Amino acid sequence: MIKHTMEYTTISTEKKGNIGILYLNRPEVLNALSETMRRELVHYLGHVAKDETVKTLILSGKGKAFSAGADLNMFKKAYEAFRKDGTVTEFGRTDLPMAFIDFPKPMIAAINGAAVGFGLTVSLTCDIRVAAEGAIFSCAFVRVGVTPECGSSYFLPRLIGYARSAELALTAKTIDAQEALRLGLVNQVVPENELMRVAAEIASQISALPTDAVKMTKHILRHGMQSTLEQVLPYEGLVFQQRTQTEEHYEAVCARLEAIKTK
Repeated sequence: MIKHTMEYTTISTEKKGNIGILYLNRPEVLNALSETMRRELVHYLGHVAKDETVKTLILSGKGKAFSAGADLNMFKKAYEAFRKDGTVTEFGRTDLPMAFIDFPKPMIAAINGAAVGFGLTVSLTCDIRVAAEGAIFSCAFVRVGVTPECGSSYFLPRLIGYARSAELALTAKTIDAQEALRLGLVNQVVPENELMRVAAEIASQISALPTDAVKMTKHILRHGMQSTLEQVLPYEGLVFQQRTQTEEHYEAVCARLEAIKTK
């Protein structure tokens, strides 16, 4: 495993076999996003993206919440500095959302509690979302006078449709896990004590499959989501043809044929 040099104070990480686990780790403030957490997340995701021993990544939160959103004290101080001397913050920079969006390996959100604001929008950048029964969700931005971020104006309507997205974003309403499942916001809802086991089980299923094929499958799904059908078809064909020329593909086919033969 590639060693990293940064000492993390707002996130924590584990590795179980070829599965990485990334925790938002400010439980005393419900894992609210701070500037330090932003830097640490960008650093860790850049590091683990290059680590070939990690095939899938699970994102979760320490304590009772997944994330309650951005740290409101950060917003308060930023406004006061702006009014005092015109200081402009780095709010709105794209390095954090792009670190999640461009992450090349499958990422599973294990939503253990409140997913509010950033907690909701960062989960949308993941490929699969599993929620604990007690999890709640809110696109709460207008409640504190700001607007959705982290690519959510792109991902949310594609996931649940425009009208439902508008209702969540414009009312800042809070919904429970079962409503999130009904809307298609999460893939499944499980008992809280089963959350990490289920997420790890999904991660293990993915990790057992040919690594490069999995990466390219994620890549073409993302490409397809933002392309026209005319753009998708030739690109799918090109990637498919390239995959048939790889040793990984050949070995997987031979293994499958052997398994069929011995049934």
